Order: sequence, then structure tokens, then C-alpha cells
Amino acid sequence: MSRLSTHRRRQGGLTLIELLISLVIGLLVLGALLVVYLGSRSAYRSSDSLARVQEAGRFAIDFIAQDARMSGFMGCRSRNLTIDDQTLVNITQPVVTFNGSRDGVSGFNDGTGWTNPTTVTRTAGDVITFRRTTGMAVGISSNSDPVARTVTLRHNSIGLGNGELAVLGNCERAVVFRVTNNPALTGIGDYPTVLEYKATGGGIDGTLGNDTTIPVPTFNVGSRAEVLRFVETSYFIGQNAAGRPSLFRAVSGSATPEELVDNVEDMDIVYGLDTTLPDQDGVIDEYRRADQITAANWSRVVSARISLLVVGPEDNITTVAQRYRFRESTGDGVADEQEATDRRLRHVFMTTISLRNRVL
Repeated sequence: MSRLSTHRRRQGGLTLIELLISLVIGLLVLGALLVVYLGSRSAYRSSDSLARVQEAGRFAIDFIAQDARMSGFMGCRSRNLTIDDQTLVNITQPVVTFNGSRDGVSGFNDGTGWTNPTTVTRTAGDVITFRRTTGMAVGISSNSDPVARTVTLRHNSIGLGNGELAVLGNCERAVVFRVTNNPALTGIGDYPTVLEYKATGGGIDGTLGNDTTIPVPTFNVGSRAEVLRFVETSYFIGQNAAGRPSLFRAVSGSATPEELVDNVEDMDIVYGLDTTLPDQDGVIDEYRRADQITAANWSRVVSARISLLVVGPEDNITTVAQRYRFRESTGDGVADEQEATDRRLRHVFMTTISLRNRVL
């Protein structure tokens, strides 16, 4: 009877040993599934972080490159307008440094000498500033008045406002000035709008203006004179609201800087100089940092080599602290090897941009 009962019990259920074996097999299967899941999750996080780093780097480079290529642009005859032969007149007060197309870029090594016009804290890296006209050009509807310091636009669809910088010019000469009145915003069409460029009246407190002791030329309607918005744009690495490093853009006339791309940790810039004497040939002879370029030699800068260090949004992506090469400090032309302080993914993006309005 006992053997029969044992046989029946085996037919109706599992023994303790069989149950334990089943549990062990189940745990092994679950463990294997967990390993596969964690591996897949880690691969996904790495791929996602790499994709976001590449996207951020590409966008950041594109933003800077667009302004770099157009630096010094002043409309018609941009490359030849200069204060030296009096084809360019700059009457801005306080003075916005701009003496011609070859004065369209300035660099600040590690931010030294740059005045931050924003409330955003600059955290690291170099700063680069571009000066150029931007947007649509608007023709004038009557001859400018150099005595009253006024010019009448066909319309103000470009939205020039009080205190903003503008350029009035044609293919022979140009004037850089500050708007000192409150012109109305109009659509495109026949909406004559007067711009004033007097001594004061610009900006929030009316203190911005122009040097009215400097003579300005008359621009006739028949000379196809136009007015364009003039901007001074600075790119720098600052701290965003989340406490992370980001690429910011500060534009003259705007009180609030633009946060362009987050997780851009550092920026390094060297400039290509054409040192050929007595006349430049448009070919880069050497690269220098901003602090190695004298004021007289900025006009010889024909390119900028920009390096951006972009970091991933998530920590604990790499198994060990990543090592990378960024910023050369020894003079040997090789970027220094550095080690990250966390385990975020990092990548260095580099591009060399030709300053088109300087290349012969």
C-alpha cells in the first residue's frame, strides 16, 4: 500500500527535489533575461546619448558657422567699405567697434576682455563676437537729410526699433548708426517711415545715440540706397536654468540671450591669419589664439577653427571616466589629453570656417 501511495503521489504532484530543480531553472532563465534586458538598456542609453551628443554638436557648429561666414557683411560692396578711405562712417555712441568688413570678428581667449551684456554666467571657454548686417534690406523713399539726421524708409517691415543699430548705404558708401526715435512697425508696401539718427534718444533711458559732430553723406533715392539691421552677436558657454552648460548667443538690441544648445561644455577657438606682406593673398599662414593677435592684426584673420566639447545628458554611460583631447596649451599643435570628472559621454566637434568677406 505504501509503494502504491508513493506512486500515486508522484503522479499527482512534484517532489521537493523536482520543485527545487524547477525553481533553479526558472531563476537561471530570469537571470539570463535580466542580463539581456540590462545589456539592451545599456546599449540603448549609450546609443541615445551618442545620438543626442552628435545632434547637439551639429546644431551648435551650424549656428556659429552661419554668423561666421557672414561676418562683416554690409550689403553692396561689403569687402571694400572702410573708414580708411571714408567709404564707411561709424557714428554710433557709445561706439560699436566697426571700421569695415575686416572688423567683423573679435575673439576673447577664455573670455578675457569680453564684457558680458547678459545676466547669464559664463562658465568656460572662449568667446567670439561677429558684427554684420542681417535680414531684409529696405529702400528709401526720399533723399536722406544729413543735417536733420533723418532718412525715410519705404516701410518698416523689418521692425527697426529705438536704440537698435542700422546701416544706411549703397554700393559707394555706408553709415552705421543707432536709431534714436520710435519708428512704427509696418507691413511691406508704401508706408513711409522716418528713422532718426540724432545725438540721443535711443535705448530705454534715451542715452544711446550718435556722434553728430561726424559729417555724414547724403543718400539719394536714385543711388539705390538701402537700410539694413546691424547686429553684434556673441557666442559663449554659460550656465542654463538647470545648472548645465549651454551654448548661448547674445545679440545687440536684445536684453535676453538665446540658449541655443544645452550640454555644450567648452569652446576653443584659434584664428587663421594671412601674414603675407605688404599685401594679403588670402592664404592662411599661421594659426593663433585671440590673446596672441594684436589689434592691428585682427584685419588679417581670414578663418576661425572652432572646437566644441559636447557632453551627453546622462551620467554613468561610460564604464570608466572618459579620456579625450581638447585645447592645445603647450605650443606643439597637439590638443591636450584630459580626463572627465564623471562618466558622461563626451565628443569634440571641430570645424574651420572661412570668413567670406575677408577672403580675396
